[in-house]
Amino acid sequence: MRGESRGHRLSSKLTRRGLLRGLAVGAAAPAVSALLAACARGQATPTPAPQPTPTAAPAAQPTPTVAAASPTPAAPPTPTPVVLKGTKLNILFGTLFVPETQDLMKQQLQEFGKETGVEATIDFINWPDLQPKISAAVQAGAGPDIVGMFDTWPSLYKDALVDVADIVQKRIKGEGDYFDWVKKTVMVGDQWLSIPIGAPTSAQVYRKSLLEKAGWPDPNNPPDTWEDLFKIGVEFKKLGMPLGQAFGHSTGDPPSFCYAFMWAYGAMEVEADGKTVAFNKPQFVEGMKLLLSYWKPAFDETGLSWDDATNNRAFLAGQIGWTFNGSSIYIAAKKQAPDIAEDIIHHIFPKGPAGRFNNLGSWSVGILKVSKNVAGAKAFLEWWTAPEQFRKWLEIQQGYQVAPTQYYLNDPYYKADPKLVPYAEAAKYGRNKGYAGLGNEKAAEAFARYVVVDTFARALQSGNAEEAIQWGASELEKIYSR
Repeated sequence: MRGESRGHRLSSKLTRRGLLRGLAVGAAAPAVSALLAACARGQATPTPAPQPTPTAAPAAQPTPTVAAASPTPAAPPTPTPVVLKGTKLNILFGTLFVPETQDLMKQQLQEFGKETGVEATIDFINWPDLQPKISAAVQAGAGPDIVGMFDTWPSLYKDALVDVADIVQKRIKGEGDYFDWVKKTVMVGDQWLSIPIGAPTSAQVYRKSLLEKAGWPDPNNPPDTWEDLFKIGVEFKKLGMPLGQAFGHSTGDPPSFCYAFMWAYGAMEVEADGKTVAFNKPQFVEGMKLLLSYWKPAFDETGLSWDDATNNRAFLAGQIGWTFNGSSIYIAAKKQAPDIAEDIIHHIFPKGPAGRFNNLGSWSVGILKVSKNVAGAKAFLEWWTAPEQFRKWLEIQQGYQVAPTQYYLNDPYYKADPKLVPYAEAAKYGRNKGYAGLGNEKAAEAFARYVVVDTFARALQSGNAEEAIQWGASELEKIYSR
């Protein structure tokens, strides 16, 4: 999974179903914010798919493109931090998958505090609790100075965040431009209200020995297309280790599969105008029919109820031979099952008729306007996001967090272990939620409602690709037409 540390269930007082029922009768911005708070990196029990509704008229087919990163000049030396002796600074962040990452951030904050005289602290909380905390701080006019944010959140908090374009422009000047998927999730219009820090990403995870047993001609180069993946999955299932994919209501693995597959078969939530839904495409219908034809022969069919942790456990237990995941399975296997770690081979996402894509949206860090120490917050972020510090933060995660610019992608921590290279490569094929539009409030709502994921779940439950995609298109029309 892409975010085990964020896999905490919601309390009975705030269930996902209850929030969805609330949205069904008319979602205002505060309701969407509350829903995202519940959905952000949490794991909830999947809900049964409702009955399909009539579709909207199909939109014209756009041509998918893969954004290229700008050249990457050498980064300048880290500027000397501003001296702000006697002031206080608090950071609020979501818990991070690799525990050592949190330890490093605490050490870095202590180092910054010693250099500047700032009394600095950091709190890590469960991701489902992070957005309510941010909202409460904004409403109360007091709270943390710096907050970590999931993708699409800068748009939700645009009126509460300090402009940090000066720091961002220094990063761009030293490291080259950000990837397109980064800008489309972090920028709010033409404003930089937070600083991108990249995102967890996924790749295909295989057992090399299983590829050999299944008769794949080159086990060092796994299947590169969706159709070939499904075909080898049939052989895997015959060997008792099928493909394992989650299609439940969790925020990591299900959308990783569903968004990437949707784009690879020519569909998308909305066109670049941010209004025209482009979901019900003939090529996507055919792609969904292909998936349906292989669901029972190739997949573990209990995946309809899986959350973000299930595939990790199943893979490490030898119950499945393939899944999409961050580097977490490999990292865990190196500690717990070295023989499995040795047998693991990763590969970038498969390609389809429209190309190869990966669902990515950059996390970011921003400064709240309610902060009593904006100068100190800016000084810390300028210091921490400079390569001397930020590179350590990326390195300790062993490929789990992909960098927001191409500047870091050739670093030793990606290249030293060949098994991690595909995670860096994935950044080149990233697309944001809401593509070809922006990763804004509407994209956040569509994601929080699990519209794309539920389209796949409906199709797999009913066996009817057309009706499921028609339903998805109608739901997206409700969101993007407002």
